[in-house]
Amino acid sequence: MNKNKRKLAGGLALSILMLALSACGNSNSSEPASGAADADANGKKVKAVFYVDGALGDKGFFDSAQRGMDRAAKELGMDVKTVEGGTNQADWAAGLESLVAGNQYDVVVVGTSNMTDIVKELAPRYPDEKFIYFDDNLGDIPNVYSMLYAQSEGSFLAGAFAALVTESKELPAANPDKTIGFIGGMDIPIINDFKSGYEQGAKYVTPDVKVVSSYIGDFANAPKGKELALAQINGQKADIVYQVAGGAGLGSLEAGNETGKYTIGVDANQNGLYPGSVLTSMMKNIDASVFRALELFQQGKLEFGKNEVLGIQEGGVGLAKDDLYASHVPQAIRDKMAEIEAKVVSGEIKIDSILN
Repeated sequence: MNKNKRKLAGGLALSILMLALSACGNSNSSEPASGAADADANGKKVKAVFYVDGALGDKGFFDSAQRGMDRAAKELGMDVKTVEGGTNQADWAAGLESLVAGNQYDVVVVGTSNMTDIVKELAPRYPDEKFIYFDDNLGDIPNVYSMLYAQSEGSFLAGAFAALVTESKELPAANPDKTIGFIGGMDIPIINDFKSGYEQGAKYVTPDVKVVSSYIGDFANAPKGKELALAQINGQKADIVYQVAGGAGLGSLEAGNETGKYTIGVDANQNGLYPGSVLTSMMKNIDASVFRALELFQQGKLEFGKNEVLGIQEGGVGLAKDDLYASHVPQAIRDKMAEIEAKVVSGEIKIDSILN
């Protein structure tokens, strides 16, 4: 990854505070905690809305962003609301514009590559509205701040980890075949950047490792995610599968658990869903980055028209290393992963991104 492309000033102190997800239904609001600061730099209460191009409950991507919204309500006293747009893509443009056109909110939080073209078309038509965009680079639109996560870096770690697992003599479900799996939600550039990083990391550890890949076609069809994972495990002899498919990927994790094989979660820490089967997760720390952006907005310091890229060094991405990781992953693998991560941070290991 080209470090010079990370336009980050002074380093980002991204702290991860995992709050209980309280969102449900078609929309929700979070009340501020008593005594919390509740005004922006101009002395007025900030109203923020999160538009979800899908639904909450994926235990990953959208739920992580929601935690950032909930934290802003609790710690910053913001008046926040979440609107779920559903899975029909034809509804998303009109759904987002209805929020923007109403001029009810100081800032609109939205993300995913599926919404990029919609926001690029919408933002110039509503120049007085402010957008915080996560998970893609929208360029220099004056009223949009965007942040992109270096998923190729985080996925490099996931690939290195998968290669160590498939070669392990200590993990009972690792088979003799050097085959690992990848399941993406859709065959689109951002998902393929995950895939590229995963392949680079795997081959860094084991040059002759075989990576088998499948795409679900969306980010909601969990039964299809399960079916594809079972095919990789049973038919192609993959003993560990990395899912990058949002809610659809939960089916892949279920397949790993049912077959007694291993999986890697994504976006949030999914280790607790199937302890001992989900060995780690490649986390995009969306919650911390959304909170950070909202806090800067409240302070009048968020730079609109700017894009930032958050990698391992900045705390934007990384593997989940919790108590479950320590309990189920052999010490030799944990030590090797610490060594590899240090080399990535130092720049000794260079990782390519297909998005650059």
